[in-house]
Amino acid sequence: MIEIIVANLQLFVQHTSQYQRRMENKKQPELAESTPQLQAIDSKIKNIKQSAGNRAPTAQEISRTLPSNADAEKGVISAMLQSPDDIVGEAVQKLDSNAFYVPAHKTLYELIINLSDQGKPIDPITLQEALMRENLMDSVGGPSAVLELIDFVPDASHFDFYVEIVKEKHLLREIISTCTGCINSAYTHEGDASHILDEVEQNILDIGDSEDKDENDLSMKDHVLSAIANIESMYENRGTIQGLATGFRDIDKQLNGMHPGQMIVIAARPSMGKTSLAMNIAEHVSVDQEKAVAIFSLEMTTQDLVQRLLCSRARVNGQKIRAGIPDSGDFPKLMKAAGELSKSKMLIDETPSISIMEMRAKARRMKQREDIQLLVVD
Repeated sequence: MIEIIVANLQLFVQHTSQYQRRMENKKQPELAESTPQLQAIDSKIKNIKQSAGNRAPTAQEISRTLPSNADAEKGVISAMLQSPDDIVGEAVQKLDSNAFYVPAHKTLYELIINLSDQGKPIDPITLQEALMRENLMDSVGGPSAVLELIDFVPDASHFDFYVEIVKEKHLLREIISTCTGCINSAYTHEGDASHILDEVEQNILDIGDSEDKDENDLSMKDHVLSAIANIESMYENRGTIQGLATGFRDIDKQLNGMHPGQMIVIAARPSMGKTSLAMNIAEHVSVDQEKAVAIFSLEMTTQDLVQRLLCSRARVNGQKIRAGIPDSGDFPKLMKAAGELSKSKMLIDETPSISIMEMRAKARRMKQREDIQLLVVD
């Protein structure tokens, strides 16, 4: 969008320069008559400069209409009026009122949902009554607009198709809005640019999360079938750890390994070895099972963590290493451990005062790039 504004600015400047040169070759009276036109062009150039310099251009400023499909929106409402008992409940699950671009269509959709929530019949008469009660009849185009909707589509069975069109256009508008906001933030942001990058990435990912709200809405039948399939898998692989092994036999026996989606909390009093246990598990997953592991260290530096990992892997006394009095056979063990750790995919982030949003964005990036299987927060 910035390129479009700059291109328009250059075009205006070019035309203005040519126009001014032509005026200089003419007589003074003709120049005087053209002064208002030149002033209008100069004013427009100044406005564009101010827009480009202070903020990102809006869709209206670059003369582009936001993506929408008014007919598809009408199709959704028409299908709801034709078959309310079958479609209204499905519409609530699949479509938010903000997905409608035309304000009148959003109003009608919300009123239909309200009628359904109140247990009232849904038809053109009850809808018109609700519109008049809320003084919204004129805002939707009058009674004729409501009556037009009932026969706008020949068959309500195409409802899902209309919904997908409306959702797609809404997604495109959300992307445009979010990216415009990101451009504004980039113009006004002061400080570390990496923070704005995390914010941009998170905002884009949030769009996808909001659009997938109905994908996790599974029936009990779906959950039962999934549970049965999991039980069958455990039976076929009985005697083996199903998830990621921790390296501690008793823990693995109780947990049957660590599984996707689980959150495991290591709780104990201070200085009881919580970090050491977590690092031993991370080391086992990363080195012995050759899986990518991410570690967010909020207390210790990367240097301290790696030193602990080396000592643990080499089976040497960490206190003696820190005191500078290692045993004679420690260095060969440390070198061997260093070679094994250096080949592992262990990603350590020690960003101070990291926020939840930044951690989430970085974790997603690590999952996408390195396919991390375990995330440790210390």
